[in-house]
Amino acid sequence: MKQNSPILTLFAFVFLFILPTEAQSNGRFEESKRMGMALFEGEHYEKASGKLEEVWEQDKSDPTVGEYLAMAYLNTEDRQSLTTVEKRAFEIIEKLQTSGQRVSFLILHSHEKLGWLQGRELNNYCRGKVSIKAGHLIYIADKGEKQHRHTFDLTGSGITRIWVNEDDKRGTFQMKTASENYYFVTRNRNRNEARFFVDLVKKTIQ
Repeated sequence: MKQNSPILTLFAFVFLFILPTEAQSNGRFEESKRMGMALFEGEHYEKASGKLEEVWEQDKSDPTVGEYLAMAYLNTEDRQSLTTVEKRAFEIIEKLQTSGQRVSFLILHSHEKLGWLQGRELNNYCRGKVSIKAGHLIYIADKGEKQHRHTFDLTGSGITRIWVNEDDKRGTFQMKTASENYYFVTRNRNRNEARFFVDLVKKTIQ
């Protein structure tokens, strides 16, 4: 009987050892991704970032993980850690945007003007996710007053002007189109996030 080569035997052993290990690893990452996305949808951003971070640090091939991890970072409830995690979020967003992937931010869209600009809290608004992808700025409202009426999909030609209200520390910004004036605030009331978002729109869409 012909004996197997020691090298082939070693190769077969290593292959059989690695195969189940990789399967287990992929299964663990899929479970972490599933749990992270569920926690994000439940607005448990701290826990969501922990699960999604576990996946992203090992494998950056899924842009959706990066997109939602960045949003989870930016909406942390720990204001002391925000400065640190927003830097990570901005780096992820820039990486995704450079490779042509979608990037998103959580915002509130005010349906009122005067009181909001005078620094009062919002009473009439919808909230949702604004995304930048392939030259489009897309806002999808998921909660609040008349949410379906305020969803939009704009290209650069549809945006006349967009700017941050620098006198307001709450992260408010405005946008003008040919037919509408929009008033927004970042969900986490973060002026740095508002600046980053507006700059990104100007660089990639306008």
